[in-house]
Amino acid sequence: MLTPFELPESQCLAGLRVVHAANLQLSKDGSVFYNCDQKIQHGLIQNGCFAYPFSINDRARMLSWTGGKNQGRSKANNALITTCINVQPDLLILGHAQYIKRETLLEIRQQLPNIRIALWYIDPLWESEPIRHIFERRDVFDGVFATTGGEMLKALAGDGCPAAFIPNPVYASIERSRAFENPNPEYDLVFWGSDRHAPERIRFLKSIVDSLPDLRFGVFGCLGNPGVFGKEKEDLLPKCRMGLNLSRRNDIDLYSSDRIAQIAGNGLLTVTPAGGGLEKIYNSNEVLYFSDPADLVQKLDGLLKQPERAAEMARNAWRKSHEQYSAATVARFIVDLSMRNDRWKSVSWSEHVYGL
Repeated sequence: MLTPFELPESQCLAGLRVVHAANLQLSKDGSVFYNCDQKIQHGLIQNGCFAYPFSINDRARMLSWTGGKNQGRSKANNALITTCINVQPDLLILGHAQYIKRETLLEIRQQLPNIRIALWYIDPLWESEPIRHIFERRDVFDGVFATTGGEMLKALAGDGCPAAFIPNPVYASIERSRAFENPNPEYDLVFWGSDRHAPERIRFLKSIVDSLPDLRFGVFGCLGNPGVFGKEKEDLLPKCRMGLNLSRRNDIDLYSSDRIAQIAGNGLLTVTPAGGGLEKIYNSNEVLYFSDPADLVQKLDGLLKQPERAAEMARNAWRKSHEQYSAATVARFIVDLSMRNDRWKSVSWSEHVYGL
């Protein structure tokens, strides 16, 4: 890695060459520009890396005569090998990357003996089949990074492969609203997601609607309402005072969907279940925690009478999210730990690393 002159902190990884193989979803024509893959890609660039993007599913579709990603899977693996040979990266970072075979990574290591390889994963870890590919390739990795902590994260660690928690990243050019500055929001509370095969979520949302009939509650993608995506969602968020962060499970250490980054990062007050460990990264002056539907109803009713308090808490979480959990900070942590640079210890969540 070249470091020919003193660089500002924002360019602390200048000279590092990275291939970032993830699902950048180019075929979506920008409708999901807020995805984590894009955030980490831009976070790498903010740190001064030369970050070459390899969009796995898009490459597979391009290489298939049918346009199907399954048919182009093998050719995409070969293309990743060729890309790494051409770019000669110091580090290959995989995002999920279920389609990338173990044999592909071994071939890349053979061609580039000094390369480091890492993988980040933001989906749930409690279902064994979707994460089987991580265990099958773990001995090839120099680090695995996930938005889950505790024992589920610890189980991913292997010889020479630490497993580390990462917060859902916030990127200032995506999460660019300051909803706490809006004195007259259109909605008191908003939730977007899906209630397909989620009867508990349906019951929970209905209980809020029934208990607080005067609550201006925007529900999108659930209870028969259409979903909201892309620019439409971006335009919605600054019109809301609070956002409900409701994951499929709320009892897994440190886990949250990336909804939390979009809520807190856009300056809404995050409303989330207590007991899942998120208290370790956001305190009670930054996030509204509740224990059950009745507790939530009571706390919502109280905060609706104290809009200044809700705005203050939202501002606190917004500031912390952009200062401590930015895409640049998360990307730098992934690189530093994968390259065994002790700077990884400087992040606020560094205690949640296993296997070193």
